[in-house]
Amino acid sequence: MDIHESVDRILGSEEVLGDMFYDTFLNRFPHVQQYFEGVNLRRQAVMLMMALLVVEQFETEKYPTTTKYLQELGAKHDELGIPKETYPYFREALLDTLARHLGSNWDDSLAQQWTSAIDNATEQMLKGYA
Repeated sequence: MDIHESVDRILGSEEVLGDMFYDTFLNRFPHVQQYFEGVNLRRQAVMLMMALLVVEQFETEKYPTTTKYLQELGAKHDELGIPKETYPYFREALLDTLARHLGSNWDDSLAQQWTSAIDNATEQMLKGYA
């Protein structure tokens, strides 16, 4: 399985990976909970699922629109006061969640593809910070 196939599987799943992610992220890193006060986590989980599609497309296709989207997403996070220092925690929780969600389909190759995709997307998001 490659990153594109894994996105298809994630988006086609009845289980919303975003729900699993936020449970992992907020429990493993309780100090980030302050940034989610008053946030509808169900809605946030669905938005994360759509963002994964953008991350995959940015990694595999390098569409100019995905670059702009990621930079705007970073600007939004900056406006919300999300510190850059939280991104490694996000990365760790997301990779762990992807591995659990994809189960036996998760291997070293897919892990490397997602690690690269997340790192490259994060780089673009950080360009959106003031």
